[in-house]
Amino acid sequence: MVTVQRTIQHGFSGIPMPDVFVVGIDGNCKTSPVRRREIEERCLAPFRDRIVVACPDPHVERWYMADPASFLDVVGATPRVGHTKCLRDHYVDLLASTVRAGGHPPTLGGIEFAADLVDAMDLLRAEKGHPDLAQFVRDFRHALAARE
Repeated sequence: MVTVQRTIQHGFSGIPMPDVFVVGIDGNCKTSPVRRREIEERCLAPFRDRIVVACPDPHVERWYMADPASFLDVVGATPRVGHTKCLRDHYVDLLASTVRAGGHPPTLGGIEFAADLVDAMDLLRAEKGHPDLAQFVRDFRHALAARE
């Protein structure tokens, strides 16, 4: 992450300094606040006021299934997410099996539907029961408003 920041900061990539710099990492059962702190500690000074951390806890696949109604519309099946589990590959397997139940081959484990799921997602519905997603949405909105 530091290498990317330095590359942008010094203009080596031709990419201008971004208004908002989104960094995403799965919580991997360390919890979202712990992972968020780890990322913030690695931010160089010019990026600190531009950083928005996306930290799905425990895994991003859970966010894809955060709004079951839109998931049903997009995929054709409703995920049965239940309580948060920290089992490795639990949400990867659940996403793939739900995509399969919707009549699709999960060629990428279900993440091939990510863009469509995000486009269809009702964020107010999705945020309920997902404080880490709600935090990301709040932080992202705040960062955009600060740059207007």
